[in-house]
Amino acid sequence: MSTDGTGGPDGAATTRIGDPVGTEYLLGLREALSDLPPAEVEEIVEDARGHLADLSDELGPGFDRAAVRERLGTPEAYAAELRAAAGYPAPQAPAGRPRTGGAWFAVAALLGATGLMVLAGPAVWQVGPSASFPMFLAALAAGAGVLAVWTDGPGQPSVAALPSVVALRERIARTRADGGVGGFVLTLQPGWWVLRGLVAAGLVGWVFGGGGSAGLLITVVLAVAAVPLSVLLGRRSAVDRRLLWAVVPLNALAAGLLVAGVPAEGQDRTTDVSSYSPPPGLTLDGNTVSDVRPFDANGRPLTGVYLFDENGRPLAVDDGHCPTDGSAATSTVPAPGPYPQGVRTTDPSSGECVTVPPPPLVVTIPQTTAARPGTQAPPTAPQATPAPATPGAGG
Repeated sequence: MSTDGTGGPDGAATTRIGDPVGTEYLLGLREALSDLPPAEVEEIVEDARGHLADLSDELGPGFDRAAVRERLGTPEAYAAELRAAAGYPAPQAPAGRPRTGGAWFAVAALLGATGLMVLAGPAVWQVGPSASFPMFLAALAAGAGVLAVWTDGPGQPSVAALPSVVALRERIARTRADGGVGGFVLTLQPGWWVLRGLVAAGLVGWVFGGGGSAGLLITVVLAVAAVPLSVLLGRRSAVDRRLLWAVVPLNALAAGLLVAGVPAEGQDRTTDVSSYSPPPGLTLDGNTVSDVRPFDANGRPLTGVYLFDENGRPLAVDDGHCPTDGSAATSTVPAPGPYPQGVRTTDPSSGECVTVPPPPLVVTIPQTTAARPGTQAPPTAPQATPAPATPGAGG
């Protein structure tokens, strides 16, 4: 080994090592200290040059790789001693090469789960809780995506390094800094966290309690816990980016429920009034009339009677929607007479549609009382009493 006293960049004397043993050792030492500030590394390396020069003078011809490692240890061990002496922390494990394959899969899974949640919101409103299968698929996709990058830690460096993710983050940063409409919307994020919690509580209350007071009570009780949890989840996801695989799909579901739920609620309220259609046939006080029993003024029953309204339209009663196959009711047009027709019903033994003849019926015909000239006494209300059944009568 040869040394000289030529000055360095700052004028200080430096020791030069021209042999491969010293050069190899210093390169290993520099690599082991690569995480420290460059100025500190250069100072430590220069000190190590002096130690190697002294060791070379001491060992003479015996100065070789094995001897250096025996006296000073490996470059890594020597670097660890220098770190400890200077008060520097131990080196962190070297980061491996970013796993772009797993990162792309995680992003694709996140996008797929978000799309499924967007579809799930309107489906739940229109069909009901039975249409929650897209939510199940979304949960599977999000779980598979986050598992692919879970070991990257809260910062998710492999996903953050993807070009599309970098471009998205830069766009959000520019939007936030511009202060326009987009920046204003971003400032409303805490309010969205509160609204998201209310939507989640409302969805659970609607599923388990319906749209009545029970559903409202469940919603209010759950909102007490759902809103703080939603806010906590939003704040925590800014630190642990792995939570995005849960937050982003849930945001999509909440947005889908809001977009689909508000028009559906208004449509339901309108339909309740405008789309109401009365049942077919005749009704009395809201009850369907199944048969008409005409009588004359003396209380004698009449048969083969047809009834018409003031415009000459025949009046028909509902036949009870009697099923013809014994399985399900079929909507048929009521027959306009003649009366009495009897009541159509299903035979419990055969399941066939049969007509039960009208049983005997005793009625009280309205009577009028004497009235003063120019006035008319109101008639008394008619009354009907089923007659006692006689053998062979009725059916």
